[in-house]
Amino acid sequence: MNARKLQESAAEPRTRASLANDCRLVLILGTDASGKDHVARLVMRHLQRAGIFLEKRRGWLSAPACAADSSEHKGPGRLFAERLFLRIYPFIAWALPTALTLCILADVLIYRLLRRRPVMVVSHTALRLLAFHMGHDDAFRMPAHLGKALATLRGQGLQTLFVTTERHVRLGRIQDRIRRDKVDHFDLYMARRPRHGERVTDALERIAVDFLHAHTIRNDAHGDAHIALALHEIWPVGRSYL
Repeated sequence: MNARKLQESAAEPRTRASLANDCRLVLILGTDASGKDHVARLVMRHLQRAGIFLEKRRGWLSAPACAADSSEHKGPGRLFAERLFLRIYPFIAWALPTALTLCILADVLIYRLLRRRPVMVVSHTALRLLAFHMGHDDAFRMPAHLGKALATLRGQGLQTLFVTTERHVRLGRIQDRIRRDKVDHFDLYMARRPRHGERVTDALERIAVDFLHAHTIRNDAHGDAHIALALHEIWPVGRSYL
């Protein structure tokens, strides 16, 4: 969508009901250290101006509410699961696309059964693992059944934001996590394999933009004002909502 169309879209009158309907399910995707939680806070603050309050979840549409402001505070169980996955990945890679298809469909089904209020999901474990898998194979072709599962996910009224940042900014943030002993196993895996890390980033962007029709949000040197403007183009929040 070009700048003129964005301006015209932002200028169209919006009712509180229509805006609330557009924001019932928001998914924020992005690589490690891209600043997903920071963007999530800005999204919640932006939509609260229109009286829309999102329940924050992490990893799955069907996950319980999560009040944590950062993914840095992972418990021993999650860290063990990451280490275990990285160890066994070479042996399960052949079955991963089918397994992830089932995970996505189950997640959507549970979400539909339990949906109660507008939800914002920070990251999605199955999509993150799919990007990790695609990053190992430059010639990866999305299987038809997995593509249909992604279409089912999008069909829930999903609004996806893909958070991106420049490579040197992302690597700098990972190095900062290492110094503060807040790094997880995926962070270390990517830091030690920078070329693979870039392929994973490209794969996640492909999933977000091509299959989930995501809006791209830059979170680097441009600052919060740039993010706020991008959010207003997606969800115009004018004085009528204040």
